[in-house]
Amino acid sequence: MGDLIMNSTPNEMLLQKFVFTFLILFCLLVFGQAQEVSGEVEELYNHTEQIYSTDDLLVNGQIYIPTRTIAKGSPYFGKNKFSEGVVIIKGRQFDGVLLKYNLEDQRLILRAALESGKYVTIVLNSKLVDAFNIGDQEFINADSYFSNSNFSGFYTLVYEGSFVCLVKYKKTFRAVYDTQTPNGSYTEMKSDYFIFENGRLENITKKKALLNHFPIQKKEIKSFIRKHKIQYKKANIFSLHQLMKYCDSISTGK
Repeated sequence: MGDLIMNSTPNEMLLQKFVFTFLILFCLLVFGQAQEVSGEVEELYNHTEQIYSTDDLLVNGQIYIPTRTIAKGSPYFGKNKFSEGVVIIKGRQFDGVLLKYNLEDQRLILRAALESGKYVTIVLNSKLVDAFNIGDQEFINADSYFSNSNFSGFYTLVYEGSFVCLVKYKKTFRAVYDTQTPNGSYTEMKSDYFIFENGRLENITKKKALLNHFPIQKKEIKSFIRKHKIQYKKANIFSLHQLMKYCDSISTGK
């Protein structure tokens, strides 16, 4: 089903509720997950209208039905559970919401409370999400953060100065079925580093690419990495921030 329609007439709302509930039941039957979420289906069937009584701006997306739930690993950032976080939607901040970030398809999942106290999981409309935090990790939507840019998606903002450093996380599903992974598996989380400067996005995941971006300061940057014992490809956000701050200072003389 497409985005939840706001500002609808009463008749349109009734039609939406009917279609909404029908599609949930249909999808669950198709994917064979009726037993797993039978309690939630009953709640949705009997109380679908409660979703429409929550904040329309926050709950603006599609019902989330997870797939490959018995595969080894998970497609999510961090642990395979909802974490308390913050999400900013069209400039409005929502604190203390329960979030998951699916790295396989780059979708943000919200666990929204119904009036009964039970929950429903929703894929938020990425076009409306400006930014979000899960734990101490901040993600921005490139579409809304950068004007006139030619790239999109969610990135971790590492450093912002004369240039911007970003990290993109990803996981993929491995369709390899054997005794160790009879239901397939997800890869470990991988990260790509980028510098956005002068309207251009450059991949600097490899240390060589970083050094080539600062050819005049290459020697000093190498020394900084050795001195601070930074494992470039495995650097945490703090170390990467410090490195980018140093690169910025010596390249601009500030």
